[in-house]
Amino acid sequence: MTYNATQLNHQDMLCLLASGLIPYLQQVRAGETDPFPYPDELLRGFNQLLIACAVQEVERSKRPKSIPDFVEQWATLPLAAWPLRLKTVESFGLDDYLIEPDAGAYPTQLCEKLARQWV
Repeated sequence: MTYNATQLNHQDMLCLLASGLIPYLQQVRAGETDPFPYPDELLRGFNQLLIACAVQEVERSKRPKSIPDFVEQWATLPLAAWPLRLKTVESFGLDDYLIEPDAGAYPTQLCEKLARQWV
């Protein structure tokens, strides 16, 4: 996949987020509370997410304020429950998360699959 910063593609955004979440979560599991600097893919995906939220006029109070906020608040929600209306959400069910909600800092199989799609 190629990255085009001028186009908002929700599938690419999810792949970027997933690709960056995996190394971020590895650092969290290793004991870092806020692994900085953030992985490039996570930064790019997060920026795309914020732009998409602005384009769709998602209330500012519902937008993630930082990458740690995204990880804690959005990545543990089902994709279908995100305040952002994803164009690709029809292909995801209510059990599709990026991070296991009850297992701590572990990516889901979906997250790993999306990350592989980015490579």
